[in-house]
Amino acid sequence: MATQPLPPHPARRAVIVGSGISGLAAALTLHRAGWQPLIVERAPRRRTGGYFVRFFGPGYAAAERLGILDALPQRTLPDGRMYEIDRSGRVTPGITFPSQVDGTPLRILLRSDLERVLYDAVHDLVEIRYGVGPAAITQDRHQVTVTMTDGSVETADLLIGADGIHSTVRSLVFGPEDLYRKDFDHAVAACVIDGELPDVRDGDTLVATAPGRSAWINTYIDHPPVAFLLYRTPWPAAEVRKNPSEALREVFGDFGGTIVPAMLDAMDRSESVLFDQVSQIHINRWSQGRVVLLGDSAWCMTLYSGQGSGMGIAGAELLSRMLTELDSIPAALGAWEQQLRPLTTRYQKQALFMQHMFMPVNRFGHLARRTAIRAISSPVGARIAKAVKR
Repeated sequence: MATQPLPPHPARRAVIVGSGISGLAAALTLHRAGWQPLIVERAPRRRTGGYFVRFFGPGYAAAERLGILDALPQRTLPDGRMYEIDRSGRVTPGITFPSQVDGTPLRILLRSDLERVLYDAVHDLVEIRYGVGPAAITQDRHQVTVTMTDGSVETADLLIGADGIHSTVRSLVFGPEDLYRKDFDHAVAACVIDGELPDVRDGDTLVATAPGRSAWINTYIDHPPVAFLLYRTPWPAAEVRKNPSEALREVFGDFGGTIVPAMLDAMDRSESVLFDQVSQIHINRWSQGRVVLLGDSAWCMTLYSGQGSGMGIAGAELLSRMLTELDSIPAALGAWEQQLRPLTTRYQKQALFMQHMFMPVNRFGHLARRTAIRAISSPVGARIAKAVKR
């Protein structure tokens, strides 16, 4: 009598909340590992905005393993420079961008570039539902059940909260955001510049700084420039409820020249301005049963770290590997966190230092920043900085 073949083992299901970089990367890696992912996104459509990304390190290596690296554009020139602007509008050259950081090549691109490449890789493979998110989450030893805001119910082997710093998954499963959010006394705004900037070469960066304030324009190859403004405020949560244009003019209206006023004019015209406070997320455990947090919802390091997008990809790729190597989901989540947490802690600490390079706190810090940039810009300083990195 012939032996009957066993029925195929059903693919494990994952519900991924959030269609940003972390969520898309998780969907791609899990699909390749034989899972059946579903992405739900509360926004009504795919987001395309965001500011610049310095892409290097663990995220770069993970993107290379995923085979998406060649699709990512390089938005700056090899000899791109950063120019300093004082409050009167006078422009002086600063540093030349390095070609490598931490032993991997450096690419400067847009957050939307990463999202587009990941979306192109997964949208024909994975179901993505827009305009819906989790309303309630329950779980037992065998599955997690998510009741959605539209009344639908999904069951899965794993729920991944990749829904950013204001994560709904984290609030529903781990508790209120205030328990885990560490606020800086900083506000940040960003938007696309819709007009020409005179005497500015594509691929260069211009930075206007004063104590407690900085305004950046990042120019790109084959993309409009992006304005990016930071400032200190004693009540950031209240500040970001203001009208962005009015708040920014109050803070940056005394800058002369043409560059900063052009940024403020663009903010006035833009229909899509990112305006938020700067915060980190510190939580002592990233998973609970069959629910795991990924990316900014777990470890938001702030824009100062330069690693937010990269660690979203690296974290997703490592999560898929651990789930493949270890049959037990709780064991895989524990091993994943044990490997990843030292890196995220390191980058969170680096961000505390780098905030002063992005925006000096006072006159002394402003002078120290300018001195450091001039030193690094010199041939001897560049060699010293390279040696220190090693």
